Amino acid sequence: MLSEGLAAGSWPLAEPYEGIALHEVMAFTGGRDITGMGECVFPRVSTDSRTVDAGDLFVALRGERFDGHRFVENALQRGAQGAMVEEAPSDDVLRRYEAAVVTVPDCLKALGDLAAGWRRKFPIPVGVLTGSNGKTTTKEMTMAILRLCFSCLWSPGNYNNRIGLPLTLLMLRPEHERVVLEMGMNEPGEIRELTWIAQPQAGALLNVGPAHLERFSSIEAVAEAKGEMLEAMPKESVFVFNQDDPRVRALAERWGGPKTSFGFGGDAGIRLLDAEECGAVQKMKIEVLGNEVATEIHLPGRHNLTNALAAVALSSALGAPLEAIGEGLARFQTMQGRFSVRMYEDFTIVDDSYNANPASMASALETLCEVSGGADRILVLGDMLELGAFSEEAHRELGRKAGRIDPALMCITGDHAKWVMQGAGEQGVPAERIVLFDDVKTVAQEILAKMQGGEWVLIKGSRGMALERVVEELHRQSKPLPEAT
Repeated sequence: MLSEGLAAGSWPLAEPYEGIALHEVMAFTGGRDITGMGECVFPRVSTDSRTVDAGDLFVALRGERFDGHRFVENALQRGAQGAMVEEAPSDDVLRRYEAAVVTVPDCLKALGDLAAGWRRKFPIPVGVLTGSNGKTTTKEMTMAILRLCFSCLWSPGNYNNRIGLPLTLLMLRPEHERVVLEMGMNEPGEIRELTWIAQPQAGALLNVGPAHLERFSSIEAVAEAKGEMLEAMPKESVFVFNQDDPRVRALAERWGGPKTSFGFGGDAGIRLLDAEECGAVQKMKIEVLGNEVATEIHLPGRHNLTNALAAVALSSALGAPLEAIGEGLARFQTMQGRFSVRMYEDFTIVDDSYNANPASMASALETLCEVSGGADRILVLGDMLELGAFSEEAHRELGRKAGRIDPALMCITGDHAKWVMQGAGEQGVPAERIVLFDDVKTVAQEILAKMQGGEWVLIKGSRGMALERVVEELHRQSKPLPEAT
């Protein structure tokens, strides 16, 4: 339920949308206009000079491999009405273009400050969610529910970092009634900062697992970093937490404000009463704060039941009625690259190529076994990135888990492929069933050549491995069933 403070309206109503005024940019960021061109209004904020439209404010971000300051003039040529920079352009550029130039010490921080100031103009309930696994699927499930009764804004794709989340909030308009933001992290402090920017009325913590261990010393350190959300949420916000995850449950004990739990246990506020798997569809009965809701999700796997419960809990905290919960989950369609099942005349592809870490790999292998029945299984596995010192053992364990499902063929790629191969060998997978590959066309041809018919092919790896190319190549060389989409 929404808090009384929110229902009463804690912020002034936003004016009819025209854009972000120059004086607001300076007030929110502490920046200084060095051109003195006078008041103007920016209809949009962009960090990519290639997509700047007339009137936009261009923010010149710096990163390890790029520097937006090199493209300030490009943005002004495309019609940008202003630029936010750490270093002023040359006098020649300032003379050539009639545009505001706002200087700030740190453009990335200023982007967050700008979004935070803009967000606070709107009396709109915001929900945030984070976790080691399932963030994007849960976000999309949540939106499938909320869209039925509210005008919504939500993070597109994986806009979940210090750039993507502020850019999403800067799309806020007076017509929006609910906002849902995904929050990822690469280092300590990031979740705290993103939560402060969003000022949510509900925050969901899905799980804590072995992800991003390259930047963290242990899973306990990951838990502490995820728990930063509780340090930055307003005290009247609802904490939505996974009661089945002991690390999340321990964090929930720290929260003194309202909270809602989800899980399979009998004392969870949002709990699973019953589930029946029918191929790639799971029929569910859920208890929602004492009310029973019957629905279904078009995704297999126990982990997706948990994702659905989290979506129900978060959408309920943001005011979704019971009837929207059942209908929204039933309407939800899986996204490409997230355990998306594609059926062909001679085999079935499970495209889970969007991302991977040890927990999601284990879930994918387990779910593959559930949905494939007695069919032969082919695994196409890529590296799990950002695991640091844990990489070797994590990939060896992946090989062991893959070996336990007795794959007909394992095609593996990446810098850590040798550890996967060793782990699979420990489980007795013959060397002739393991293929190391670099070229997607070659591996696709090898898979097709060795098929006997009826196989299920799981394709999964971290985003940087780009294993969707294998999916595309298999699709190009194969014939889908007429009814497949």
